Amino acid sequence: MSSFFHKSSGGVKEEKRRRTEIRRMFTKADKNKDGQLTREEWRQVLNASGVPTTMEEVEEFFDSMDRDFDGRLSFEEFMGEESTIEKLFKNMDKNGDGLVTKQEFLTICKNLTDEEVKIAFDKFDTSGDDKLDYREFCMMINNKREMES
Repeated sequence: MSSFFHKSSGGVKEEKRRRTEIRRMFTKADKNKDGQLTREEWRQVLNASGVPTTMEEVEEFFDSMDRDFDGRLSFEEFMGEESTIEKLFKNMDKNGDGLVTKQEFLTICKNLTDEEVKIAFDKFDTSGDDKLDYREFCMMINNKREMES
């Protein structure tokens, strides 16, 4: 099965067909239709496909593919591509040092007040350096998503 996920040399048309087929399988596996696979959804689809898989193997797969640390896989993560959160982080990280300062944060999130940003940084800047590294940034975004749902 893993060979199916590797890029072939069949050109653009073949790549598009392959991606469409994987998307179809991903959507079918996404039982609750939230656009992301849970560990249990992935385990079920593998076992139902005749690929006996333990939860430990699923955990290992998720640990390597879950790029935004939310415990689920988006289609982009599933494909090994840059996630939406990664793109947002890179966009905010103006100097490319792998950290987002309050000032960098405010240049993108113009609708937030200085006080709101301070509160967020106080809560999610676990290293205490007044900057968010990628993991801290993900924890903040994921927390916001959980609060909204």
